[in-house]
Amino acid sequence: MRKERILAVIMSVLLALSMISATVFAAEIPALDGKLKIQGTAAEGRTLSAEFKEVKPEGVTEDDVAYLWERKTVEDEETEKAGEKPELKELGKDKTYTVTQDDIGSKIVLTVTGKEENGYTGSLKVVSDTVIDAQTAAGQEVKAAEEKAAAADTAEQQAAQETENEQSQNTDASADTEETTQTGVSEDTDTTYQEDSIQAGTENIEGIPAATTDEEKQQSESAGSESVDGIPEATEDGTYGQTNDAADTADSQKNNDTGKTETPTADASIVIGDGNSEVVDFGTVISGQEDSIQAQYVTVTNTGNTTLNFTDISPEHFMVQDISNPMEQNSSQQLWIVPRAGIAAGEYDDTITYTSEEGVDVSFEAKMTVKAAKDDAQNGNGQDDQKTDTGNTSDPTADDQNKGDETPADSTTDPSNDANTSDGGNNGNTTTEVTLAVDDTVAESGLTFKSTESQQITVKNNSAQAVTVAASSTGAAPAVTIDPSEQEILAGESATFTVTPAENLATDTPYPDNILFADKNNSDNKIIVPVNVTIPAPAVSNVTRDPKDGPDFGTLVDGYTELPAPQTITLTNEGNADAVLSDAVSSTGAAQGQYFDITWQAQTVKSGDKAIFTIQPKINLTANATPYTETFTITDTTNGKSIPITATVTVNSPDPSLDVSRQLIDFAAAKKGYSEIAPQQFTVTNNGNVTVTLEQPALTNFTVSVDPAQLTLAPGATAVYTVQPKTGLDVGAYSENLKISSSLDKSVTVNFQVVKGNAVLTKIQQPAAVTGLANGTKKDASSLKLPSTVVVETTEGSMKAAVSWNVKEASYKQSSTDAQKFTVSGTVTLPSGVDNDNKISLATSVEVSVNAYSAKVASAENNKITGIDVNGVYTTQTKISFTAVGAGMDNNSPKKGDTRYVPQSWTVINTNVWNAAPYTASFGLAQSGDYTLKVAFAQQQYDGSSWKATGTMDTRQVSFSIAKAKVTAPGTNLTPAANRKSSVKTGDNTPILPFVCILIIAAGAIGGVVFYKKKNKK
Repeated sequence: MRKERILAVIMSVLLALSMISATVFAAEIPALDGKLKIQGTAAEGRTLSAEFKEVKPEGVTEDDVAYLWERKTVEDEETEKAGEKPELKELGKDKTYTVTQDDIGSKIVLTVTGKEENGYTGSLKVVSDTVIDAQTAAGQEVKAAEEKAAAADTAEQQAAQETENEQSQNTDASADTEETTQTGVSEDTDTTYQEDSIQAGTENIEGIPAATTDEEKQQSESAGSESVDGIPEATEDGTYGQTNDAADTADSQKNNDTGKTETPTADASIVIGDGNSEVVDFGTVISGQEDSIQAQYVTVTNTGNTTLNFTDISPEHFMVQDISNPMEQNSSQQLWIVPRAGIAAGEYDDTITYTSEEGVDVSFEAKMTVKAAKDDAQNGNGQDDQKTDTGNTSDPTADDQNKGDETPADSTTDPSNDANTSDGGNNGNTTTEVTLAVDDTVAESGLTFKSTESQQITVKNNSAQAVTVAASSTGAAPAVTIDPSEQEILAGESATFTVTPAENLATDTPYPDNILFADKNNSDNKIIVPVNVTIPAPAVSNVTRDPKDGPDFGTLVDGYTELPAPQTITLTNEGNADAVLSDAVSSTGAAQGQYFDITWQAQTVKSGDKAIFTIQPKINLTANATPYTETFTITDTTNGKSIPITATVTVNSPDPSLDVSRQLIDFAAAKKGYSEIAPQQFTVTNNGNVTVTLEQPALTNFTVSVDPAQLTLAPGATAVYTVQPKTGLDVGAYSENLKISSSLDKSVTVNFQVVKGNAVLTKIQQPAAVTGLANGTKKDASSLKLPSTVVVETTEGSMKAAVSWNVKEASYKQSSTDAQKFTVSGTVTLPSGVDNDNKISLATSVEVSVNAYSAKVASAENNKITGIDVNGVYTTQTKISFTAVGAGMDNNSPKKGDTRYVPQSWTVINTNVWNAAPYTASFGLAQSGDYTLKVAFAQQQYDGSSWKATGTMDTRQVSFSIAKAKVTAPGTNLTPAANRKSSVKTGDNTPILPFVCILIIAAGAIGGVVFYKKKNKK
């Protein structure tokens, strides 16, 4: 019994544990929160991506969300400020987006939406700064790098100054100690030595400059020649910092130039360096070492409103970079300048001028002092080429003069030999001779890159010993990389360095730089090669179509036997690379089109060439409630862009209809024996969609004429009838019906009266009011249905008299949508034989009423989804295409109050948004099952000037099924994220495997107990 209890307890525990798996909490899926950022610069040619550092919950990666990149223009922002939702231009759905030229001036909007299959929901949105062009971005980056480098230099100078101050203090202390030590030396000997060999204050000890006499100082340095703490140099007239611009202004004032003249259309400016310098000053240049001088830069900017074309220049003492390409308005170009090699010793102060073909001159001043290498060695600033450093720091002259003299002055250091002390160079020797060399062409012109392909520079070591050469870019933002960065070059040998443009450079933007090749053990042994990199935009194809929309073949009538003329679409490759165009793929899945016949084949279209796509409706289309629409997609396989061509044709049932302009033609009465009566006309218009045959007119007392060709009246055509009473009719009233079409029951009544003698007018009857006219009726007597005659009463009875109406002066406004009631005045013309002896006014009038406009209210029931069959069955390999047709979208001449429905979005598993026509889409599903396509339509109302959203929505849906297709090879996985065969993410990460194991054990225990009990019963 006890065993059974123990077993029961064990079973209960296991059963309880097995139930835990059923209580795994389906935690709520976390929603995206926090702050999303865009990584990268919003500039042309730059690639943007999402930054998730501040996005919550932690751990969200780029693969956990879906992306939507959109463009927000200035107009979109204005729409947003007005409280309306702008329709942003979709740019892509990839993880990254590369900014294009079309984005300049707009902002980039990134929306990320959590993927439910990855365990996230919700969306985050971020808007970039306004997109700038590539050149502006490059300039900002260079400026930032320069500011950073300047800050680093300032910090380094401050640190060096502090170190120098400390050393100076230590030197002073040492000098005091030395003076105290030398007190015991013989005064006669000491005094004699100082007078003969050393002038007081001529030594330069540890950075303290040697003293000079006041006269020497005045000769060597004029007052105000240095700029101290930002104070500019003084000029001869006592002014400070007056630039050439100021001088020009003074000259202008002197010449009575007030500056109020109109700004020239061509103009330019020049800036030296970072804008803080007025002169390009290279200081002292050692003859033969010009290549070791680092290039300086000036920036020329086109400040006019026209393109400038500068001519090449070649200054005598300096080498400069030419402005070889046309300079567009507001564009800038940075230009290098270096001393020219082989210049004789002397001081040079040149004005260098760039001149454009348009007559614009921009100038700058360049200065340098060239010293001979031998003179420099004697002055302690260099070393004679014939000498090497022996390491002796004593003055040999002093040794000869004081030979055997053991006074302390014997070991006095000669400051002139400081430059000859060993600096740890090659084999302990230092030389100012530049032994590194490159090809003369490269040295003078530098390297110019017009592509990303690498170029090579060969550096030769002209010295008698091996040197290790380091290669580096001197730019704050290097435009090139050098490989290797350093290498050893044997004596008399050469080595090759590979120079490659840096990655991620903006295209069509100049990047100036310098490459420094320097002896690692002797910084004076170096050469500089100028570099200019301009990477052209990659060659791409760009196929456009003309016309951009359609084609629309209009309306056909069921049973048509004559096809409309075929239409052609011209595809032009406006890019600079060949375009490889695919076959045209129909949205219906038909090989050559279901509703249209096309002429097209896959082909390659070279840059600048054209290809023709021809399309025409098929002959067997029947009447349909909606237009036949089919989209043919051609893909440019070189860049993946699609070229959709959507054709439309409407087929209606036959609908004959005639419109007769006048139902009644009244001729004014005439006295017997009348002469010819003026004829009257009316028109018959075919408003139907089929051709109508009119009857041959024939009347007894009237003549009727019409062009026989017009009796066969095509849709939209008009026939003109002319009616006139015959002459010689006797006294009496004549009235006949003119048959127009018996099948459509159309006829016109014609009246005429002949009186026998003279009569006197007694009254003019008021015409009956005209009512029920449609809104927008034309403003003319015929359209307003004004009577052509009025009834007049005479002594001989009633008869009809002609009347002319002054419609022009009526208050009627044809464009108004409101109801209108107005009066038209007229003048009666009495028939022949009627006298107005009673002086009765011949003026008359008629009242006319025009109805208010009945707005065309589109019915949501007319919203349709075409191209996909209701309850249709498709396979996992079917590409399903459909078109959303909004009710009222064909209203091309809307009036105030009209409504329509615009397709806004569609959903199968995920929701996709349309921002503009065409409202078509394609999708595929790799998971079999039942699905529903839903399309949301947004109602809009016309306010008299534009369509405005009303906030009313309508949804239409189509159910369909997907069956598994039989495939023999793997294909593209088109499975929507929500239908993939993976476990649903619930937010609970509890592993389920242990619970499954417990469940199996519990089931085994239960089975064991049952077996045990059955065995005991037996």
